[in-house]
Amino acid sequence: MASTVMTVNGPVPADNLGFTTPHEHIFLDLMRDNWSMNNFLNDPELAYQELMHFKRAGGVTLVDLTSGGLKENDQHVLPVKHPLAIRDMAQRTGLNIVLGCGWYRETYYPQYLWRAKTDQITEEMVRDVTVGIDGTEVKAGAIGEIGAHFTWLSPVEERVLRAAARAQKKTGVAFATHATRGPVGLDQLDILKEEGADLSRVVVAHSCSHPYLEYQVEIARRGAYISFDSQGAWPEYAQEGQLRLLKQVIDAGLIKHVHLSHDICYRSMYHSYGGGGYDFIPTKLFPVLRKMGITDEQLHIMTVENPRRWLAGEG
Repeated sequence: MASTVMTVNGPVPADNLGFTTPHEHIFLDLMRDNWSMNNFLNDPELAYQELMHFKRAGGVTLVDLTSGGLKENDQHVLPVKHPLAIRDMAQRTGLNIVLGCGWYRETYYPQYLWRAKTDQITEEMVRDVTVGIDGTEVKAGAIGEIGAHFTWLSPVEERVLRAAARAQKKTGVAFATHATRGPVGLDQLDILKEEGADLSRVVVAHSCSHPYLEYQVEIARRGAYISFDSQGAWPEYAQEGQLRLLKQVIDAGLIKHVHLSHDICYRSMYHSYGGGGYDFIPTKLFPVLRKMGITDEQLHIMTVENPRRWLAGEG
């Protein structure tokens, strides 16, 4: 039997995922970082318009990694619970949307996580995958993003990460960390390995924000995926550096470990606010990559084959 991937509308055959961006957000609240409406995605009609750019550009599937803490205040501004709002968006757009679960990073944690035992947190995530998220029947198809606030793991973040690893081991779903501006992704992979997680189903999100080839190579050597996300949001100089690094990774023979995503998390990233939108990769990035000598076959590997293998565990 062909493998399937759990979306918010139920399981779909892995072969039907098509062009996929594996790290996005549709509704989320980042106001703990900065009290600005730029950090608040809460408009269903605007989200619909922005997602349709992705669909018209050939997008088929996106993975929404809005884990616990990032959606805390959505109940005050959305008409239904977050998973139900995401399911409604999938039904309106016709897109496959895979929803993540778990907890983001320490500054976004509820107080009870400091008291909860690791296995209690594990069972929450297992329930999200097998029963439904937040008391709904909408099931998670991935775990993540599970993060570190700084360039190290705090004690409670380590406990949540270990819980997430145990949940991944029990459920067999894809896993995404959150690791920025430093090599903390390797510490995360150490812990995931200790807990018996399947590193071939793990992506170290934002690994490109620590722009050293040695870091990317080591992530891939351990079997995990490298994430070139925030595409369309980097300033011109930084974007040029990202592309050089991506070419180095590909030339090093690591293309089967590469993810490309936008990580839409601010209004300024929307087309409506002057940003690149959910379709920046196929409409703006692909032409540049082709000029750099990256083939259509290689683009297919990064945006169709790699996300499918990550989500479905194929190959």
